[in-house]
Parts: sequence; C-alpha cells; structure tokens
Amino acid sequence: MAADGVGVIARESPPVRVNAAGRSAPLADVWRYRGMLRSLVVRNLKVKYQRSALGFVWTFLNPLLTVGILAAVFSRVVRIPIPDYWAFLVSGYFTWNFMQQMLSTGTYVIAEHTGLRRSVAFPNEVLVLSAAVSRLVEFAIELAFVLVALVLLHHHGVPASYALVPLLVALQVVLAVGLVLPLATVSVFYSDVQHALPIALMMLFYVSPVFYPTTLVPSAFQAVYYLNPLAGLLTLFHVVLYEGRFPSGALLGGTAAGAAVIFALGYVVFNRYKALFAEVV
Repeated sequence: MAADGVGVIARESPPVRVNAAGRSAPLADVWRYRGMLRSLVVRNLKVKYQRSALGFVWTFLNPLLTVGILAAVFSRVVRIPIPDYWAFLVSGYFTWNFMQQMLSTGTYVIAEHTGLRRSVAFPNEVLVLSAAVSRLVEFAIELAFVLVALVLLHHHGVPASYALVPLLVALQVVLAVGLVLPLATVSVFYSDVQHALPIALMMLFYVSPVFYPTTLVPSAFQAVYYLNPLAGLLTLFHVVLYEGRFPSGALLGGTAAGAAVIFALGYVVFNRYKALFAEVV
C-alpha cells in the first residue's frame, strides 16, 4: 500500500484498544472499525480501476466473454439438454466468479497490507472483510445486469422467487468469508498455497454445478457431491434465478447451515493464528 493510503486510513481509524497484531480484538470489535473498513473498500476499488479507460467494464467483460464461450461450447458442441442454456449459465456463473476471485484474494490479502498493519492497530479480520465488500460491490452490479437479462429475455416477467436473491447473496458472502479466513491464514505461513490454488480452483470448477445442473450427477453420488459447499449455493441460484421458483426448505436450510458451519470453523482457525501474522509478514 502506498504511504498516502496508509496515512488516510490511519487518520480515519478509531482510538485503538488492540495491539498492532490485532491480538485481543474479537469479531464483534470489527464494527468499531467500520470507518476503516469503508476506507479500505473505496481504496481497493480505486486502485483496481485507476488509469483504466473502461474501468468496471473490464470486470464485467472478462466473465461475460467466458460465459459466451461456455454457452457456445455446451449448447452447440457438447449440447447439454437445457432450454435457454445461456440463462442457466449466467444464473450461476457470476456467483462462481465471485467465489473464485475471493479465494484468490485470500492468498495475498494479509501480506499485501503489511505496511498498514505495522502502522495502524486494527483487527486483521477487517482486511478479509474489506476484500469481500469490494468484490460484493462489483458482484451487485453484475447481478443487476443478469437479473434484467433474465427478466426480459428468459422469464418475460419478474418471478416471485427473486425475493430470495438478497438472502442468497448473504449466504454467498458468509460462505466466501468462511473459506477465505483459513486460506488467508495458511497463506501467511506457506507461499505454496498461491501455486496450488489455481489447480484447486480448476478442479472445483468441474465438480461444481457451474455449467451443468446437479440433475446430471448420478443419484448414487448426490450425497457426496453436495459435500462440496458450492454445490448447494450454485443450485440455489439456478433454482431461484433460472427456474424462477422457490427452492426446497432442505436445500435452502442445508446450504445456510453449511455456510454457517464453514464460517465458524474458518474464523476459529483465523482467530487462533492471527497473533502470529506480524511475526511472519
């Protein structure tokens, strides 16, 4: 981070009750640093789009081109039997893209802010949350385009199930943060994570219902398949956005419970080792 960025965030930070490593701040104390969180989010977005003529368009264009290629391949070549395949694809792909970018960010989010962490005392959780909120701002714009396209070209109206979209987005953020917290922790101690993650993401892409529905998974493997935390989340988006209907209580409740458990376990790992971050990076 640039020195001027550190200075701005430092001036906007509240009085400190924790040491520089953030050792004594529980998760609830993050609320006290909401001003700093907001500053980091604004900075993240500004840095990402500075000196860019198209700005946010690049963030939307990259996944959109990928969607176009996947739609062409799986509707014209492989021919997955799904009506309006493009609508099915966009209803889940941007959620996958959100999760993929969040996991990638987790491999460097702590090390990237070493200068700030040594200059200002704040909970380390703020760094992960700022990355999540920054990406959420971009996702919200992407999702707005997707919803409009589905309403106009696929459903020709607004399905009642769209009332669940805010809940699904909330589950998505909880799950993403829950996965990033331990990933960010391990990445502080082992740089190998940055090299292994692309391989893991490629595998996760194929074992998640991004470009195919879960109905194509043999029933004998369904139970094991849903151990993938993204399977339930992506299926929810497909049901609500593409199919335009309310999901079953079992699917919604199971996905919510899984996200909560992953978040709790992820925070336990992060909270246990965060005091050592300052000694490593």
